[in-house]
Amino acid sequence: MEGARSAGDALNGTRSQIREAATVWSCVIGVLAALELLGRWVPLVRGWSGRSRWQRSSTWPIRFLERRGQDPRDAGWRFDRLGRTWLGPWGLRGGAAAVRGRLRAVHEVGGSSARETRWWLTPSALDQPFHFRLSLDWDLAGQVAGNAAVAFSEEFFYRGYMTLRFEERWGPARSALAAAALFALGHLLTPAPWRLAVFFPALLFAWLRNRTGTIVGASVAHFLCNVCLLLLERSAY
Repeated sequence: MEGARSAGDALNGTRSQIREAATVWSCVIGVLAALELLGRWVPLVRGWSGRSRWQRSSTWPIRFLERRGQDPRDAGWRFDRLGRTWLGPWGLRGGAAAVRGRLRAVHEVGGSSARETRWWLTPSALDQPFHFRLSLDWDLAGQVAGNAAVAFSEEFFYRGYMTLRFEERWGPARSALAAAALFALGHLLTPAPWRLAVFFPALLFAWLRNRTGTIVGASVAHFLCNVCLLLLERSAY
C-alpha cells in the first residue's frame, strides 16, 4: 500500500514538473507576443521584445529552479567541460566547419542558381538579386551581439530548463522532441510558417547538450546558425 502511494506521489511530482515547464513557456511566449503586438502601434515598445526575450528566458527559469533546490548548473549552464565541447569530433569544431562550408557553397553557386539555393531565406528575400557580401558596420555588429544574447538565453531556456524538466519524467529522446517542438512554436512570434523549420536544428542542439552535458556548445552552435542566416539575408538585399 505504501509502495503504491509512493509511486503515485512520484508520478504526481513529475506531472507537476511538466505543468510547471508548460506554464513558464506559456507565460514567456504570452509576454513576448503581447510586446510584439503592442510594438506595431507603439514605436517605443518595438525594441523591447528582444531584450525581454533575453531577460525572461534567462531569469524566470532560474527562479523556478531555485524553488526546487536546483541551480543553472543542473540545467547545463556550466563551463567546466569546454574542452570536450570544442574538441569533440562532432562538437563545435565540426559545427563551425559545417557553417563555413555552407557559406562557401552559397558563394560559389549563388550567382547561377540563386532561387534554388536560397530556400532557407525569408520569402521576401527570394526575389532579390543575390550577391554574397560581408560588409562590416555597426549595424551588423549590433545584430551579431543581439543574436549572441538570444542564442544563449534560448538554449538555457529550451535545452537547459525545459529539457531538464521533461527529463524528470521522460527519456532524452522524447524530451528533446518536446523541447524542439516548443522551440519551433515559439518562433511563430514572427508569423511565418517557414520558421517552424527551426525544429530540425533544435534536435542538433539537443544532441550537443546530451553529448557534452552542457548547453554551452549548443548555444555557440545556435549562435553560428543565426549569424549564418543573418549574413545570407543581408546578401539578398
